[in-house]
Amino acid sequence: MDGPRREAWWGKAHQLRPSACAPWRGERGQTLVLFALVLVVIIAMVALAVDGGHAYVQRRRMQYAADAAALAGARALVNHASPSRVDQVIRQYARDNGASSVTWRSRGPGDVEVRVSRTFSTFFAQIVGISSMTARAEAEARASGVASVRNALPIGVEAFPFRLNQVYELRHPPPLSSTAGPHFVWLDWNGGTRSSRELALYICEPERSGVQRIHRWVWDVPTVLPISYLRYCLNRRLGQVLIVPVYGATRGVGLARQYRIVGFAAFRMEAYHLGGPAEFVRGRFLQWVTDGDPGGPNYGLLTVQLVK
Repeated sequence: MDGPRREAWWGKAHQLRPSACAPWRGERGQTLVLFALVLVVIIAMVALAVDGGHAYVQRRRMQYAADAAALAGARALVNHASPSRVDQVIRQYARDNGASSVTWRSRGPGDVEVRVSRTFSTFFAQIVGISSMTARAEAEARASGVASVRNALPIGVEAFPFRLNQVYELRHPPPLSSTAGPHFVWLDWNGGTRSSRELALYICEPERSGVQRIHRWVWDVPTVLPISYLRYCLNRRLGQVLIVPVYGATRGVGLARQYRIVGFAAFRMEAYHLGGPAEFVRGRFLQWVTDGDPGGPNYGLLTVQLVK
């Protein structure tokens, strides 16, 4: 190919290059825009996963704080704490569990409603303008009579309108005693030998009683001879707060007498006397909080539960 023709051809070929590369430049620009959009979506998803998960953890943490504070506050109310002491207990339990803001109110004796919150910084969500989040929770706890308990002593107390913190001398009902009420009876938890030795064992080791429930019929222990075993175990219980069953109806006579449990009470035994028609236990009924299932009548022994 001669010189002029080669130059003409090369010049045409050289002029084709820019127009041939133009589509690739457009596609490269579109890719950059698409990548930026995808990057935003990825960041948003990461923010949702990380900050959303962190927010869930903080929400659960606040629920624990509200639950703990409500239960502690209700227990303090039941134990006749002053309003300032109840406030101190609620705030301490809430803040020990991470809450930064605490408000509460009482709906009645042994009933507390608590609201808590905590504001925390975000991680990736700050990129999209969300620098902090607030987790909130609320809980209500309520005290009620118990329907079942553990560690109850086999000392059945007759149901009567007793007053808390007043001293009562409880004696055997007729025919074991001719005295008027209020009365008490010795009970046999397992319906077995119904002996003085077994009765003493359940008083020395109340954990043997297992779970006792209202509406159950329980046999009595008609005699407590010999009394040496029983005296030893009762001496160990003097001055302590005891969980005792409250009985209502009775059935049977003589050695076949049974008593129906209608509730449970807290009783601090201060003195006793064994043997003969003058047998008695003396002490005070108290308002007391224990673990147990709610749903029983209020004889002073209460359980505190969260209201769902």
